[in-house]
Amino acid sequence: MGIIATPLGWIMKGLYYVVKNYGIALLLFTFVTRLIVFPMAVKQQKSSAKMGMLAPELEKLKKKYGKNQQKLQEEQMALYAKAGVNPMASCLPMIITMVILFALIPIIYGPLTYISNADKDELNNSNNLIAGLYVVSSDMHSDDNTKYIEEELDKLSLSDSEKEELKDKTVFEKFIFKFEKDGKKDAEVYEAFSEYFLDSDNCKNAAKNLKDEDKQVKRILEAVKAHPDIDRFMLDEKNISKNLATSRPELMTFSFVNNEGGKYADILPDSVRKAAEDIDYKSFGLDMGVIPSFKDMTWIIPVISFVLQVAVTIISQIFQKKNNPEAAKAMGMGMKITFIILPVFSLWIGFSYPAGLGLYWCYSSLFGLIQTVILNIVYSPAKVAVMVEAERAKNKSNGKKTMIERMAEAQLEKDGKSPAEIRKQLADDDDDEPEKKMSKAEIQAENRRKIAEARRRMAEKYGDEYEEFLDEEEQEDKPKPQNQSKKKKNKNKNNSNNNNNSSKNNSANNDETEELPDEAVVIEPDEEDGSEEN
Repeated sequence: MGIIATPLGWIMKGLYYVVKNYGIALLLFTFVTRLIVFPMAVKQQKSSAKMGMLAPELEKLKKKYGKNQQKLQEEQMALYAKAGVNPMASCLPMIITMVILFALIPIIYGPLTYISNADKDELNNSNNLIAGLYVVSSDMHSDDNTKYIEEELDKLSLSDSEKEELKDKTVFEKFIFKFEKDGKKDAEVYEAFSEYFLDSDNCKNAAKNLKDEDKQVKRILEAVKAHPDIDRFMLDEKNISKNLATSRPELMTFSFVNNEGGKYADILPDSVRKAAEDIDYKSFGLDMGVIPSFKDMTWIIPVISFVLQVAVTIISQIFQKKNNPEAAKAMGMGMKITFIILPVFSLWIGFSYPAGLGLYWCYSSLFGLIQTVILNIVYSPAKVAVMVEAERAKNKSNGKKTMIERMAEAQLEKDGKSPAEIRKQLADDDDDEPEKKMSKAEIQAENRRKIAEARRRMAEKYGDEYEEFLDEEEQEDKPKPQNQSKKKKNKNKNNSNNNNNSSKNNSANNDETEELPDEAVVIEPDEEDGSEEN
């Protein structure tokens, strides 16, 4: 994610130095990233609307080719190509949103790395110092070590005032006091101190993490020498989060600057301290570097994120049912699962990561809610249908193919279709016209026409006389024949042929209805259409 996080960090840095407030900069950053994804969100909305238009056709294909999955896939691809629909278009904006979300994590965790001008080497040393101090403080405060130092102090001959003074001392201070009482001088005191916490029998984690890290140990000793009570600061949850102290120590830098009046900030490298002082890492009075909990008001961020995500999910499903009821019905349980998973995921994000990331997710959900409403109004199925026809006409006139058409051709070629067959299959779909509903009178006229056409073919086959079938309107419009002799001549000729083929004709006439061609299939009138009479 570092490759993506770097340019996002540049955007965040520029926005912060414009407004000088981390919360507002994060709001603007969310707006910018939403603008980046917006064109793809428009494509997603158009694709969803197109899929809604195609739902009846897809259902017909499933009924027709349900048993032949390969043929079904071919027909579906052809239908998608015809409508210019990419079935995977709805996935892309969500994928990009998630990529931005997880690329934003290192920016939230490392504001000094991505936003400030702090020296990178000094920042790395500062992070190691904070992590090392926390590990040493935690180990030195273990039950075994606290018990050990109390026993050692009891062995010393101390005055009442010294005993009273030690009651308010930290573990670090008690160890330093003991080494001084043992007769060690300044340098020897801190050398003995380091030897103790680097012994794995005493401090297992410190010994493991700081072994062969001489420079880091030296910085820790300098910090302890400057502030012998620094262990109390390091182990106070109000100052240092135990979940972030070793994994994301950069966030804890702001605690050194802002807490306890900045008393312990002097242990930080100069460029790091100045950068932390220049960045206001709070929003709405809440520290963006801490992981939300119910110990303070930071819990409100995950809760707001949860509520906003519920609203986004409900609004999206309402529009889904309105614009594409068939798809919504088909999803069924999937919509219910989505309704649960996305809000729960938002809640998990809020309580698992620093408040800054949760705030970003709140902003993102809010923009997502607004975007969903606008896109569903602007790109309704009816409006998209007009756009699709205009786009198809334009592409057809200039011979341009859409990406999904190229994908469809590639898939059909993979299945063994020749380019000519592919073009024919896609062209045939364009020639299809919607079936027109006919009245009873039109159905009866169509049936008479087909039967008459069948009789004409039979007459031609066996040489019989045939009188052309015409509707009443056609009979009125047809001009009367001027010469009847030709008709009589043909009639005599037909009678002669009839005598030669009488047995054949009788058989044919008896089986006439059986030999009607496919075009003579009688259309059953629609029972619901009672508006016209025969």
